[in-house]
Amino acid sequence: MKPYLLCAIVIICMQNLQAQEFAFQPSLRDQLVFGPLDTSTDSLSHPSKRKLIPTNASFMEKYLWDEDGLFRNMGLASPLTPETRKSELSLRRGMLTAHLIGGVVTLGSMYTAIYYGQKMIDGNNARSYRSNHQLFVTATIISYSATGLLSVLSPPPMIRRDEVSTITIHKALAWVHFTGMIITPILGTLISRRATSSQTAHFHQASAYITAAALTASLIVITF
Repeated sequence: MKPYLLCAIVIICMQNLQAQEFAFQPSLRDQLVFGPLDTSTDSLSHPSKRKLIPTNASFMEKYLWDEDGLFRNMGLASPLTPETRKSELSLRRGMLTAHLIGGVVTLGSMYTAIYYGQKMIDGNNARSYRSNHQLFVTATIISYSATGLLSVLSPPPMIRRDEVSTITIHKALAWVHFTGMIITPILGTLISRRATSSQTAHFHQASAYITAAALTASLIVITF
């Protein structure tokens, strides 16, 4: 082999090694936090970019927080970048912590409303029982609504795995107590002041207990 051909081969090999050395190789931690690189398109014409929103994010999460989501279009959230997502994950932690605290407050208010309601069904028609029952029912509805919004409006996580977990059970139970929070007050408005022992009152009572049980279980699985 001629010397100049050997030199050319050596130079080409060195250039290839340098190119590999300085090529971007994301660490395992980066890929876990930011997701795998999007290599579905031609990397030469379209630079690869990280998936900052999970592909299996819910409809509401995509509608609010996607690259062209409502919050970003309205200027309530910064453009989608890795730095922005870090701050959004901190916001998510804060909102979900408040969501948990709100759930505990709602549950306490709900059980207090059930206590006074049970007193009325048992035949205690004192005005204080009725007024206290209505007061805590109103407090429960307000607290429940605010607590639910904290979860619905929170930014999505960086990664969401498709597997059954305590979060899955928590969300399944949420549909149960959400339905109960709609049905129970409606049944309550159908009860006459003097018909606290009617069939409607007992349906209202059963719905309240089922709703409270579902909310209790939902808090237990997410806390422990």
